Amino acid sequence: MKKREKYDHAVLEKRIKREELEERLRHIFFPKEKREIFVVIRFRQEDSPSFKKALEWAKNWEKYWYEGEEKWRWHYLRFEKNQAKPMKEFFDIVQNVEEVEVLVEGKRIPYGRDLWLPLFWFYLH
Repeated sequence: MKKREKYDHAVLEKRIKREELEERLRHIFFPKEKREIFVVIRFRQEDSPSFKKALEWAKNWEKYWYEGEEKWRWHYLRFEKNQAKPMKEFFDIVQNVEEVEVLVEGKRIPYGRDLWLPLFWFYLH
């Protein structure tokens, strides 16, 4: 009888995990609230013509900020989904800077630079 109780508990636990997983997937594929996706392009301070041009462009952007001091400084630009065209223009300038990262919704994700940016430009431009 004890084996039966353990088995029932294990089945119930799996069912709960499955229901939680199904709920998470439902939320991902069919979100209740509309999420505004955004992309942040960050680049590191360096001494190059590409960096200087990118920094000049960045300082005129409404959602520009930086963190750190001197050679450890990172520069950030946030682009909303309706700003795909200026994001493409900026990335064409900054892509030659040595350290550039693309954050989607503020998070580092695999292939942000090589996959997500082109998808963003293609679907939202």
